Amino acid sequence: MDNTALKPTIFNIEAFKKEENASPTVTDEERFLYTLSKQKGWEVITEFKGRVFKELEEANRNAMSGGLPFEEIGKNAVVINLAESVVDRILNLVNDAKEACESEK
Repeated sequence: MDNTALKPTIFNIEAFKKEENASPTVTDEERFLYTLSKQKGWEVITEFKGRVFKELEEANRNAMSGGLPFEEIGKNAVVINLAESVVDRILNLVNDAKEACESEK
């Protein structure tokens, strides 16, 4: 009987290491969005988004204190929430592209 250890042949560690180190390819769209994220205008837009939605929320609070019907206040809140979600998706698209491009380097 041979007393040597058995080496598993099912799991190839070298292939796993190569796959782990392989960087995903970045698309042209991601590169364009990365360029956008590096511009001063992008910073201005993200700050502007924050100010605009604070103003909208403040306007809705003022509507509450002004006695606007509950249904209108609720509609305003839903519209503000939906609009902010859409804008956040756009901002996240650019931020995700930025992360993808920076991780490729």
